[in-house]
Amino acid sequence: MFPKSAAITSLSLLLFVTCPPTIGADVTFEDVTEAAGLAELGGDLAAWADYDNDGDPDVIANHLFRNNGDGTFTKADEAGISGSGCWGDFDNDGDLDFYNRIGDGTLSRNLGNGMFESVAIPANPGGHARSAAWGDVDGDGFIDLFVPNHETWLNDKNHWRAYPDYLYRNNGDDTFSIVWASPHKKQYCGRGVNFADFDYDGDQDAYISNYRLMPNVFWINDGNGNFTDEAEARGVVGDADGPDIPAVPGSPPFKCHGHSIGSCWGDVNNDGYFDLVVINFAHGAGYQDRCKVLLNSGPPNYTFAPGPTGAQAGIYYQESYAKGTLGDYDNDGDLDLFISTVYGHNHCELYENDGTGSFKPVGEGTGVQLRNTYQAAWADYDNDGNLDLTTGERLFRNSGSGNNWVKVKVVGDAGTNRAGIGTRVQVTAGDKAQIRQVCGGNSGNQNPLVLHYGLGAFDGPVTVTAFFPSGRQGNWETTPGTRLVIKESEANDRWL
Repeated sequence: MFPKSAAITSLSLLLFVTCPPTIGADVTFEDVTEAAGLAELGGDLAAWADYDNDGDPDVIANHLFRNNGDGTFTKADEAGISGSGCWGDFDNDGDLDFYNRIGDGTLSRNLGNGMFESVAIPANPGGHARSAAWGDVDGDGFIDLFVPNHETWLNDKNHWRAYPDYLYRNNGDDTFSIVWASPHKKQYCGRGVNFADFDYDGDQDAYISNYRLMPNVFWINDGNGNFTDEAEARGVVGDADGPDIPAVPGSPPFKCHGHSIGSCWGDVNNDGYFDLVVINFAHGAGYQDRCKVLLNSGPPNYTFAPGPTGAQAGIYYQESYAKGTLGDYDNDGDLDLFISTVYGHNHCELYENDGTGSFKPVGEGTGVQLRNTYQAAWADYDNDGNLDLTTGERLFRNSGSGNNWVKVKVVGDAGTNRAGIGTRVQVTAGDKAQIRQVCGGNSGNQNPLVLHYGLGAFDGPVTVTAFFPSGRQGNWETTPGTRLVIKESEANDRWL
């Protein structure tokens, strides 16, 4: 890992720990929670980000913990933030700010000295957010905020009401305005929101995971922050194969779909397009949707359908799947999947990708089959090039596979938001290309904004191509085992 004093500049290649000599070794995870100083790690969700710009990821899970750069953390309650939410640089000053989605919702500005101050933001009228995510929906270079709302129970146990989801527009002057709410017929029990430019038209679209057997919603952006639900047309609404659900106070009637709690965007079959993994809690009835792996067809229609091995793609049935997170834990060049569970008779599971978007369970052998948690987030906390895992209020260190890797940090400084959220980055190593996108939240959890790519045994030159939301495109060269910082201002071409 690099020293605290090291300056991070554009195109700097910062060398980390050298890859071990054994390629393809089995990966295991060691619980290092207490040794790392995270015994007080709490909360039901976790969000990773380098808030102090020292080159290593910090984490907030109820408390904020500062990464000391030596494999340990220090609780940083004095910083003035806590809770559960998402990181993003709303004021484009180069320091990551934090939105806490709990209750009315609060926004804290990073002052750049380890401290935060409160910033006025309209209260969440629904007040029941289980997640939130940043994305520049109107293309003005400032990240906006999407806040879905869940439900509340009324006077008796058989009646509840849902609340609208809200879009907060960043006005670019340190203020926000609520400019959109989901219409009455789309007021469902939202549990997760994920942005992605899945159709490569340059704007951020929002997928909402809805609970209570409700249809999921896919808000397609017209480029100006105006949304149309195309979940059914795109093939991501869920399966309407159950009985009709009668209307309850505050919610329109609907046909049974699934209990969706989270979703993940990622190119799971490495064909160059972002696919969608939908995490579904499901009681025994067959009409309740199981987890789904839906592959993006790409142009011209950008629709989604199950892959060659079906929608479950090797994900075996458990009742209480909750949150998922994609990451290449074995650095073999494809995205693997971790899913948490929330019932005591189930366990979290790690699924290894075979490179086609089909998965096999490997949690028992790797040591991460915990229970009762919504936490699911990857982060290379010790900067050794291997993705570590936060789940169940525990930190698990990755032993490493011996495979090579590359990391990319994006700096938007010429029309794109400073944190680079929404930027698509392709890494090409030999004849293999991988894409990732800088994301401002993952259904309540958050992986670091620094992108991670496994390269397998490849040890030659690596090409990095970035597609910025502003329309700029740039190319850089690097080598395995490095962390590359790319600046939008150095991108001379255009893709839009």
